[in-house]
Amino acid sequence: MAFHVRKSQGLYVKNNKKFLKIITYAPLIFIPIFVFLIIISSYEVYSVSFESSIKNLETNFLYNEKKALETKVNNISNLIVFQRSRIKKELLNRVKERVYMAHEIASNIYDEYKQTKTKKDIKDIIITSLKTLSWNKGESYIWAMNSSGVHYLLEDKKMMQGKSFRNFQDANGRYIVQEENAICKDKKEGYLWDTFTKPEKNYNAQYKQVAFVKAFKPYNWCLGSAEFLDTATKKTDKFLFNLISQIDKLKHHYVVILNSKGKLLVDNKLPQFVGKNANITDKLVVKTISDFLNNIKGKETSTYVYDWQNLVTNKIEKKYAYLKRIPNTNWIITSGIFLSEIENEIEKQKVSMIGMYNSKTKYMFLFAVTILLISLLISFLLSRKIKKYFTEYENSLENKSIELEELNISLEEKIQARTSELVKLKDNFEKLATTDNLTQLHNRYSIMNILEQEMKRLKRHDAPLSILMYDIDHFKSVNDTYGHDRGDKVLSLLSKLVRDSIRDIDYIGRYGGEEFLIVMPNTSLHNAAIYAERLRQAVQEYSFEELGKLTISIGIAELGNDSIKSFFKRVDDLLYLSKTKGRNRVSY
Repeated sequence: MAFHVRKSQGLYVKNNKKFLKIITYAPLIFIPIFVFLIIISSYEVYSVSFESSIKNLETNFLYNEKKALETKVNNISNLIVFQRSRIKKELLNRVKERVYMAHEIASNIYDEYKQTKTKKDIKDIIITSLKTLSWNKGESYIWAMNSSGVHYLLEDKKMMQGKSFRNFQDANGRYIVQEENAICKDKKEGYLWDTFTKPEKNYNAQYKQVAFVKAFKPYNWCLGSAEFLDTATKKTDKFLFNLISQIDKLKHHYVVILNSKGKLLVDNKLPQFVGKNANITDKLVVKTISDFLNNIKGKETSTYVYDWQNLVTNKIEKKYAYLKRIPNTNWIITSGIFLSEIENEIEKQKVSMIGMYNSKTKYMFLFAVTILLISLLISFLLSRKIKKYFTEYENSLENKSIELEELNISLEEKIQARTSELVKLKDNFEKLATTDNLTQLHNRYSIMNILEQEMKRLKRHDAPLSILMYDIDHFKSVNDTYGHDRGDKVLSLLSKLVRDSIRDIDYIGRYGGEEFLIVMPNTSLHNAAIYAERLRQAVQEYSFEELGKLTISIGIAELGNDSIKSFFKRVDDLLYLSKTKGRNRVSY
């Protein structure tokens, strides 16, 4: 039995020695071999990748340059299309705003003097005030005419004021004055496209224009203004050309814009030819423009290689161009680059890449030798100590794992705490940004944003939306008599009173000063009026401590086919109507 035990122990020791030899010498053999193979493989991969990069350099660089040209041309084309698409919209808004301004001036003058002057005197004051309004060097102005077509603001010698133009016809035979009066009578206001003459032009020539007219009730007038479409288009085109010229100065590959007749519209490199056509005598310029037009004929986009003078080398060289028709215009935009510039840049990049390759290869060799030596040293040390430290290493890993777990838990707790703080700060900032500090109601920005969102939402669902605007009657006298502190106290008390009276789905905000706006979703004008009257009575009966009784004036409007601007304008006008009718009342 003892013999067998000793024999077994001898075999165990022998086997253990073999195992230790394997542990000792295996890293010295296999680790350096493995490192060497990795280095050789990395070098082969890098060499193949470099050769592929050299082969693809020319193709990729040329492709990228072409795409850069296309992108620049397409971006400028999109800018032009966008700006020109806005011409009519902006034109309509400009003309309408002019008439609204004139109507407001006339209304304010009439309201100011109607108790102290005769209607004739007031009319003269209004006419004198509106005569000063003109735009576009006198092309656009304000006119006023009665239902018989008699004008009061014209000073043109061929169109004497006081004369009736009821039977005036434009170039298309339309009775424009009669149509304008019909709009004022039936719709109170509206647009009309027609044709008309221009100041300082041939009096018989007619130009397309848009007019906006609005009824002025006190004198049964039709106030109006107009602007010529070609004037608006020229303004936009001039703005675009200046903008493109400025952009073009900042970027590589300058752009050229010409029309379908070969007239240059934008060219920073040939400014002497811009705006000319038949007067261009440079044969190369004339030939190139002709070739451009022929090349893109019947196409939306095209590419073209042509001969052009390189200002750097002063030689005629091949140049690549990208051409594009700008939609909804007769314009063509193009930009190009000399092929020699691409070739030179490719050669520079090749030289740079080869230099980098040689340098990197040298460093890779030194790095490989160093790594091999280090791997031998590490393998030797590792083989000697791997057994000794194996258990310690395991224990160390376990301890580190525990420490990392504890650290992770600690970090998670800190992150959660910090996240909670940031959420609170965010909520506070959002409240500051949308809340009026004095009344704790929505501020002007917040309530107008809510109104816009509710308009979009309720229009989609075809549901009613009403808004109510009120302010405190004679509030200035409260501030003057009791001081601004008491005035602020009144605003706070009134805000609480109104806030407590509205529904959960309603919104209230301070629009400014003593003016407040209530947004009432799913509420018809009738129901809003019932609530407004109840609110007016509640305020009238409420006692504001030392100040006693106060009243409010209210305007109400229900959403129709309105923009937010027109919707708000209607309720503001109704509030103003309540004020002018004696205050402490509801208008809708």
